[in-house]
Amino acid sequence: MIKLFPKTACITKKTKLLAFSLCALLFCTVTQAEMTSESLLKPYQAKYRITQNNLSADASRKLAKVGPHWRLSQTASKWFITIGEESLIEVTENQNLRPLQYRYENSLSSKRDQRIVFDWEANKASDETYRKPYTLPLKEDYSDQLSAQLQLRQQLLNGQAQDRRWQQTIVKNGKIKTYQIEKLTEETIDTELGPIDTVKLRRKREGSSAETFIWLAKEWNYMIVKLVQTEDDDSLSLELISATIDGSPMRAAR
Repeated sequence: MIKLFPKTACITKKTKLLAFSLCALLFCTVTQAEMTSESLLKPYQAKYRITQNNLSADASRKLAKVGPHWRLSQTASKWFITIGEESLIEVTENQNLRPLQYRYENSLSSKRDQRIVFDWEANKASDETYRKPYTLPLKEDYSDQLSAQLQLRQQLLNGQAQDRRWQQTIVKNGKIKTYQIEKLTEETIDTELGPIDTVKLRRKREGSSAETFIWLAKEWNYMIVKLVQTEDDDSLSLELISATIDGSPMRAAR
């Protein structure tokens, strides 16, 4: 059962689902002529609405330049629950994106807090503060929950995702998890910014009943404008309310 607004404090599964869903949110805007990874990254601030069982909460996201790197952060809150995440990302010489650090904090319980350090020279990812400290082998295309979304958009923008199916591998909770990404169809959906032409993707991991559907705006360079996560008979949705990218407010193209 997916519940964002529990009646008791026993919400480990619910907050996990909220965090997972929020991590599917990431966007920045570029022109078709700008195809390097560095140019894909534009500073922005955005607001989203999370809806479940006719109840809603707000989430905010921010991408900012920090020296030679980029920091992506997000916060979601409702009542006494606040979930915060942050990823520090670098652009390599060959224009790939990869995480350097990842942080996750839950105000209700510290048991799921994470502090992942990605050591690319030693090819290992470690978290000494997790409830079960670990060190895992690291490969070039591995990412965390936040930087994975930037990698997804990069693949769409630069044409690496020409096939209808591809994979993403994420370091999460002391495990290495591989997700299957599938391009399903094209749809025009209504948003608070107006009707948007989108590409619809599905993200699913083998052996899990949960799957995530993502709508990406074609005219906004595959910006994520809607997400729906389903698990068994339950669902949770996130929709874009507003955004400012590089100082300019976002609007529907038509």
